[in-house]
Amino acid sequence: MRVERLGLRPATLDRLHLVGIVNVEQLTSHSAVELMQHPDFGPAEVYHLLCRLQRRGLTLPTPYGWSRVPNQRTLEMFRLRFVEGLTLTATGQRFGVTRCRVEQLLRAHFCISTLPAAPAAPQPRADT
Repeated sequence: MRVERLGLRPATLDRLHLVGIVNVEQLTSHSAVELMQHPDFGPAEVYHLLCRLQRRGLTLPTPYGWSRVPNQRTLEMFRLRFVEGLTLTATGQRFGVTRCRVEQLLRAHFCISTLPAAPAAPQPRADT
């Protein structure tokens, strides 16, 4: 199946085509870690890809070759941690789980608990 059938944003499709990924089989041969470390992809694009794949019962494999389709809660943890830049503790508080549990879920589904979170948004400075 061609990646166009996933309903991806045009910018994401362009990035996939730029790196030679034109079908879902090629896409699902790359892990989330590989894509996030690629200069043409960032956490937001990987999150978008994961959401679209999850709708079809698919996901990206881990670097070890196995895969587990994430549920909505785990996808939201991914978004909060890697797109929004929340800490493991802050992410866990949103779901009523420990920081360790968030790390376990991110590792089990994506093998990316050790990647740094997105930079936190800069805080506005108070003029004095």
